[in-house]
Amino acid sequence: MMDFQRRIDDLEKRSQESALIAQLATDPDVRLHNTNLAKELNRLARELRKQLPLLRAL
Repeated sequence: MMDFQRRIDDLEKRSQESALIAQLATDPDVRLHNTNLAKELNRLARELRKQLPLLRAL
C-alpha cells in the first residue's frame, strides 16, 4: 500500500516540477510540452488517489 502512496506522491511532485519548468521556459514549445505533461501527471495522480480506498479494502 505504501508503494502506491509513494508513487502517487512522486507523480504529484513531477507534475509540480513540470509546471515550474513550463513557467520558467523561454521556448514556447518547451513551455507547451511541460504544461501538458504537468496536467497529465496531475490527472493520473488524482485518478490513482481515487483508487486508494479500493486497494485498502483488499
